[in-house]
Amino acid sequence: MIKSLYIDNFKALNDFSMDLDPFTVVVGNNMSGKSTVLQALDFLSNIVKEDFTVFLDRRGWKVADIKSQMQKSQKMTFACDLELMVEGEMVSVQWKIEILAYALKNMMELSREEIRVQREEGEDIILNYAQPSGGYMIDKMGKCTAFPEKLLFRSSVMKMFDLDNYPVIQALKVFFEKLESFELLSPDKMRLSSRGDTNTIGNAGEKLPSFVKSMNQIQKEDFESKIEELLGKRIVSVDAKTKGKPGWTELITEERYGAKTMKIKSKNMSDGMLRLLAFLAICEMDPCTMLLDEIENGINLDYAEQIVHILDENCKSKNNQLIVTTHSPIFLDYVQKENIRYLYREPASGNCKCSSLAQNTELNEKLQYLYPGELFMNMCNKDIVDLLLKQEGQNRGAI
Repeated sequence: MIKSLYIDNFKALNDFSMDLDPFTVVVGNNMSGKSTVLQALDFLSNIVKEDFTVFLDRRGWKVADIKSQMQKSQKMTFACDLELMVEGEMVSVQWKIEILAYALKNMMELSREEIRVQREEGEDIILNYAQPSGGYMIDKMGKCTAFPEKLLFRSSVMKMFDLDNYPVIQALKVFFEKLESFELLSPDKMRLSSRGDTNTIGNAGEKLPSFVKSMNQIQKEDFESKIEELLGKRIVSVDAKTKGKPGWTELITEERYGAKTMKIKSKNMSDGMLRLLAFLAICEMDPCTMLLDEIENGINLDYAEQIVHILDENCKSKNNQLIVTTHSPIFLDYVQKENIRYLYREPASGNCKCSSLAQNTELNEKLQYLYPGELFMNMCNKDIVDLLLKQEGQNRGAI
């Protein structure tokens, strides 16, 4: 899982740091950077398997859209501290990548990349690249493979090489390849039919019918158990049936009211119902880090407690990591205060900052008798930010 994240010169994220838990809930006012954090993680997920510009093209972005307007520097920096399982051993890994972003040319190239491993016996740098001097990778036997000088990359180094003999680097690459971003989750996409076997619902939920159809028996039983926990016994089943051409499937729910049953196709389902099914479906995906933006959208607040409980338990039982954003005080009432990260814009610079509410003395005192949602109902953004900045100033003065 990702333990901490550092981002510089990506949209409004400049010199930005954030600690992460297995289940992290990100809150803050509009334009505080919540969605941008998810976008940055999605960017990292994709550059280990494709060129920088491929990601931008798919998003419909240009380099100028992601480079911060608050800096003249062309260098973007990302750094992650992670814990990864590598050949049966839990390993601490640090990944740092620097990218040159040329807004006028609409071009990006790798400037520097480094992977460090920390074990009890010490720290090793197992990948080191810097433009134009080149660099090296060290395999599991300690053999060093050098990169030629002036070798130019337009993605992470991890995309370019066979990593079979580099288990830590391979584990890091696989971790980010498996990271799933659902910040573009769209009920309209979920209403469409899909085809083929898949192990994901897709970034927008467009593969949800195929994923439900691809579930094995254990997944299907767990999925239906969660549906009953959330929606009660009125939902008899949720299945994916062939539609028209062979291989194409659509979602169909069977609902029971008294002695009568009815079948509802996905094209006739509400936005909220489709989002609920998507949330429950991702709990059946292979363990990975998942990103969800504004989980309350279209969801009846009566389901808030159960949804938070299901997602939190999924992280604990399946070693998933889930990073979600929300504006809903009702949803926050059911989140552990230690899992909440508050994002805000620093008044003087406009840069985004992140704080843990539970680590702020005065806010933590209020959380002894207020639910997190109540705190936000009783305090405006300025009051919260003032307390965060006050303690930050005190901490700096104590150093």
